[in-house]
Parts: sequence; C-alpha cells; structure tokens
Amino acid sequence: MSATEASSKSEKAVTELKRAVEPAPLTDNGSDMPGDRNTVFGSLVTEDSDVVGLVAYSIYKQNKHDFLVAFSKTKGREPNDAEMAAYTMGESTPRRLAIYRHLAQATLDGRGPDSPAIPGGAKKAPAKDSGSLNTKLLGLAVALLLATLAYLVAKLGLPGAR
Repeated sequence: MSATEASSKSEKAVTELKRAVEPAPLTDNGSDMPGDRNTVFGSLVTEDSDVVGLVAYSIYKQNKHDFLVAFSKTKGREPNDAEMAAYTMGESTPRRLAIYRHLAQATLDGRGPDSPAIPGGAKKAPAKDSGSLNTKLLGLAVALLLATLAYLVAKLGLPGAR
C-alpha cells in the first residue's frame, strides 16, 4: 500500500469516527464539519494536555447542539451554510472563546453553573431532580472523552492504518 493510499485510508477513518461522535439528528453546516479544519477547537485547545480547553470545547459543542435543536424547532428546518457561518463567527470571537474557557475552568474547579455553591459561601436549595447534576456531569465527561478521542485520532491517526 502506498503512502498516499494509507493517508487517504487514515483520513477516511478519522472522518467516519468524527461522524460517529457528532449528534445524528441534525446536520451541522458549520466550520467544524468532518474534514474541515475546526478553528474553534484550535482556538480553545492549545496543546494535547489542555484539559480546560477540551472541556471548553465540549461546552461549545453543547451550545452548538442546543442552537441547532432550537433553530430546527423554531424555523422548522436546519440552518443553511450562511446561518451556520454567522453562528460560528459569533462563537469564535475572542470574548466568547474566553467565556468558554472561563466556564470550563469554573466547572473543573467545582464552581460551574450547576455547582451547589453560590458566591458568599451560601448553598443553593437542593434541586428537585437530584439526578440532573449527575446526568449533566456524566454528559460532560462523555463529551470530554469523545472530544479527546477525536483529537487524538486526528492528531496521531488510527493504529494499524499506516
């Protein structure tokens, strides 16, 4: 097998893996489609061991998924390329990227939006659905794991594909 064939096979495997971890019901026409360079990921994740950046990226992806669901529900259709480009542009501003990193750091420090403590040391009243925080944390952990896996596969390639 030539180097070109191996590279093509590896790229195809990475694309298939990325499609597997993306939410299936909605088409994502933004800049982080499989095969496109993801500028948001590159802006949030500065190096392989950047856990804050990986968590920030998972928060970005949760927000993007929420946007796609809300758009589809409100408009009765998926956003077109121009609408997705506008969304991605707004989410890629330096201020918005800093907010994602701040939320990620706060979440890792136990001060995230779903944290039981509020400023001043007071405690929030217990949530009616006690499982919701655990469910969100599990979702965040899974998203982080999938983002890390996709990043590593994209960076290192699939084992045995060379």
